[in-house]
Amino acid sequence: MQIDELQAVFRCCPCCGAEQVVISGDHRIYCSACGFEYFHNVATAVGALILTREGLLLLERAKDPARGKLALPGGFVDPGESLEEALSRECMEEIGWKAELHRMEYLCSFPNTYRYKDILYHTCDMFFLFRQDSLDITMLYSDPTEVTSLSLIPLEKLQLEDLAFESTRKVIELLIKTY
Repeated sequence: MQIDELQAVFRCCPCCGAEQVVISGDHRIYCSACGFEYFHNVATAVGALILTREGLLLLERAKDPARGKLALPGGFVDPGESLEEALSRECMEEIGWKAELHRMEYLCSFPNTYRYKDILYHTCDMFFLFRQDSLDITMLYSDPTEVTSLSLIPLEKLQLEDLAFESTRKVIELLIKTY
């Protein structure tokens, strides 16, 4: 995160209210008045690559950031959750699909950024691969506040510029090279 972005968000100390907030490095916030120290660390997110003979399951995002762009089912890891629990929860919430833990294959991770309400979050996005012969997407539920539509797209027909996030583009490039 750029220092000026953090200064725009942290104009005063969240502990004592003083305006002597100092930002050092690219994620440390320190209050010289009370000694409060905060690290704006990387957030963890997960994504599911559900790959069938027909293609890769992608959803069209219904909200910003990147509304209208294609994405993988997934999202942020909540406090107290493992990566696997978070991915299972996100798949159920977004598409009504039960991600079976024993079928998850860790693939890779990539750094990413996620701008939400004018705050830039740095993330580490972890991706898991699920292989199955077929998937009837008409049987899946999609949350209309999160997902506009679902598609199975053959890897060779994917257009990387249609994807919402840089980390998703990178993992799909890796998937195309590897599988």
